[in-house]
Amino acid sequence: MAGLLLCAIFTSLPGFAETVLDTLPTLEAVSSRLELTPEQEAKLRPLFEKRMSELLQAQLLFQRASTPQQKRNVLSETKLAGDAFNAQVESVLSPSQQHEWREFRSEQREKVKERAEDKQSSQ
Repeated sequence: MAGLLLCAIFTSLPGFAETVLDTLPTLEAVSSRLELTPEQEAKLRPLFEKRMSELLQAQLLFQRASTPQQKRNVLSETKLAGDAFNAQVESVLSPSQQHEWREFRSEQREKVKERAEDKQSSQ
């Protein structure tokens, strides 16, 4: 599922920046929804900045990949980095916030999936 999601993100290159923002919610949105403390925000800010940078770098690598295997490798590495990001985020959150974070991420994935389906059906 994550691989399909990443593939949908990376294949919609013209709208990539907007799609990335859909998959990676802003720290402000997360803070509001999860009611983060200032200390939690301070710990999460560099994680979110790093993740955005990773996604943008992955997009560039995906664009430059010349074979299907290279593209799969980029997607695989991006998924692993995403898993690590989520684990780092969850390590800062309380158990109830972790539950809400997982729900929020699920909603974000669903939005991106719907956008990808809409885009495919309009082509």
